[in-house]
Amino acid sequence: MSTHAPDAQAPRPAADRAPEPAPGGEPACLLHLVCADCGRLPDERGARSCSRCGAPLPDPGP
Repeated sequence: MSTHAPDAQAPRPAADRAPEPAPGGEPACLLHLVCADCGRLPDERGARSCSRCGAPLPDPGP
């Protein structure tokens, strides 16, 4: 006879758990950097024109 409830599960070992998400990354909203003509994000910081279509990019601000 078991002392555990039939639907109880033992905790999974740490190796079986999903990894915790890493901190950091891109800001939540990059919309202010998107090319208005084709929707592409700039390839490099401070770009003044779109690398896909050549349209001027919005001013990224401070």
